[in-house]
Amino acid sequence: MNANYDETFQKRLEEIRKSGKRPTLFLHACCGPCLCYPLSILLDDFDVTVGFINPNIRPLAEYEKRNRTLQSFLQRYVRDRGKKVSFVLVPEDFEGYDEKMKGREKDREGGAHCLLCHAYRISLSYRYAHDHGFDFFTTVMTVSCKKPSRELNEIAEKMAVLFPGTEYLYSDFKKRDGQLKGIRLSKEYNLYRQDYCGCLWSLQERKAYLKAKEEIIG
Repeated sequence: MNANYDETFQKRLEEIRKSGKRPTLFLHACCGPCLCYPLSILLDDFDVTVGFINPNIRPLAEYEKRNRTLQSFLQRYVRDRGKKVSFVLVPEDFEGYDEKMKGREKDREGGAHCLLCHAYRISLSYRYAHDHGFDFFTTVMTVSCKKPSRELNEIAEKMAVLFPGTEYLYSDFKKRDGQLKGIRLSKEYNLYRQDYCGCLWSLQERKAYLKAKEEIIG
């Protein structure tokens, strides 16, 4: 699909508003900061359930910290907005993720292993949305400038065939200054903002970058 995904999102949103209905939406979230902006623009038109399904995040202490950050933000934000949002935390299959990513250890951050990772998490989240009867599914990941909106939408578009009855909501949340607005909101709520994507590969690259930077400065 060759499309302006933000335009597609806005048109679908307008159709939903005209219908007078309030559909259910399962929103996959990778962390609190990335949830900020998408949630802020979805709350008025959907009954939102946020799902934290991210077996890529390591080490376990980091996974738990991001989970706590997300849940804390969610509780405070919906209270401030006077809304109700459900939250889902599924048991993570970390071993299944590792098996899926086996052989990609030498890929660079942003390469093929990242798309495989995105696809795996989207598939787990989309399946949950379908199996639990949600009208729509989407992910917050398109809000990040470091994640490719076109590829993310194409991945979910292909998976939509496997999950009839749960419509994929196209998005490009980084448009309309979405990432900047999300950063401002995360600062307003004093959220922990991680400095690497989540997997061990991205953590190793971040450490290598900081070490090289120190050597140059020092």
